[in-house]
Amino acid sequence: MIINYPSIVRKYSIIPLCFQIIVGKTHIIIKKQSAISLIICTFAPKFIVMCRDSAEYIKASVIDWLLVRHPSIIIGNEVMYGFKRKVVDLLAIIDNKTVAIEIKSASDNLNRLQDQIAEYNKIFDKVIIISAESHINGISQLISKGIGLYVINKTIKRVQSPLINRNLDKLEMLYSISSDYLKKQYPQYKGLNSDEIRLQLSKEKKALIHQLLVSFYQQRLSERFRFFLNERGEYTLVDDIPTLSSLTRIELF
Repeated sequence: MIINYPSIVRKYSIIPLCFQIIVGKTHIIIKKQSAISLIICTFAPKFIVMCRDSAEYIKASVIDWLLVRHPSIIIGNEVMYGFKRKVVDLLAIIDNKTVAIEIKSASDNLNRLQDQIAEYNKIFDKVIIISAESHINGISQLISKGIGLYVINKTIKRVQSPLINRNLDKLEMLYSISSDYLKKQYPQYKGLNSDEIRLQLSKEKKALIHQLLVSFYQQRLSERFRFFLNERGEYTLVDDIPTLSSLTRIELF
């Protein structure tokens, strides 16, 4: 038995992912009309439960949560950053600030979390971790007061508020920006290679480099984000998320 997704979600006022109601031996699968595939999860009898063990389903819920809270937001998925060319789960541009969002599902481990946070703190204005409930105590012991922490269950709740990061690294921010973009902004340096132009610009004030970074990400993410909003429907599905991933890579040279 298939039930229309949006109506049942509104009725129960919980974060929309995929749901299954089990009443006796009857399984009722709930999906969005535009879903490419039907996701079936295992649930406790007589309850509606999110597929919260999957990082991608958490990510879909986080995107919807952010869109409600920040109407003018820009979001990118798996965005590359820094000298080491790592990727952040979600990057949000909110009020001219960069916000790195790390997702931790119940099936993830925390082995790399401190290293991830250290890298994020070199580049992004705020760092937020959104985690399954099972990791909250462990994460709390690993992070400083400046890192935001939220728990996701049937809703997303704040455990610790994020603070503005004052320790941004100029070179790491510059390595998060493509050399092509930098050369367009500074045509007088077009004869320099990627390392040389970044070293040259690292002599500028941190505020200027920060604004370059924000402008670069806004340009890179905006087109795909608008396309995502037009295509996603009422709620975000896992199938929608790859739309946010295009055009977010940084050219090394």
